Amino acid sequence: MHRFFIEPRAIDGPRATLAGPEAHHLRHVLRLTAGEEIELFDGSGTIYRAKIDQLGKAVELAIISRQRFSPGTPALFLAQGLLKGRKMDFLVQKATELGVTGFLPFHSAFCAVPALIKDAKSSRWEKIIMEACKQCGRPIPLQMAAVSDFGTLLAATAHHPCKLIFWEKETATRLAGLAPLPPHPSIIALVGPEGGFADTEIEQAVQAGFTPVSLGRQILRAETAALSVMAILQYLGDNL
Repeated sequence: MHRFFIEPRAIDGPRATLAGPEAHHLRHVLRLTAGEEIELFDGSGTIYRAKIDQLGKAVELAIISRQRFSPGTPALFLAQGLLKGRKMDFLVQKATELGVTGFLPFHSAFCAVPALIKDAKSSRWEKIIMEACKQCGRPIPLQMAAVSDFGTLLAATAHHPCKLIFWEKETATRLAGLAPLPPHPSIIALVGPEGGFADTEIEQAVQAGFTPVSLGRQILRAETAALSVMAILQYLGDNL
């Protein structure tokens, strides 16, 4: 069944109106017709099954059923150092598919890309998130934070009860040793850019309450490390 995003304000009891790019996609790309059923999600956790009533510039819909979903716990937040090329796009997509709650991009000492991210890239990430939600059936989109510097990131994550920083030089604590996870309401996982973390950044993170964790003997690419961390922590948190 085809899936579309709809603003909550566009739903009025048993009726809904789909407008803008989503209506254009329904009519001119998918060429759906009156009487066909579609699925809607409003970004707040409600999924609707609806029937197409009238096709115009806006599409008029009749709501057939609705179902409310709650976010899984623990809520997982990925703090990711900026990566080159389209690697960040890839991770934003996969974080959405894996049910990660929030994505916090940051610039640190060894980032190979500029700290300034143009609005166009942020807009592209939001589009990637919504398309991934449609594909995977996720009812609540990934929360995308603005790019911050490393110090600001540490300050912004002070409230998280479980804070992990993944570092290739760590030898004492491995991710497998964290199982089973304590019943934390949220976890933040900090993964560095291609150049990794400076020793001073690890010291700052430890002072801010982060626990350094190893992903094993192999040195993983940054995007491989992030993908592994997301999947394993979601599994350990019973969210996969």
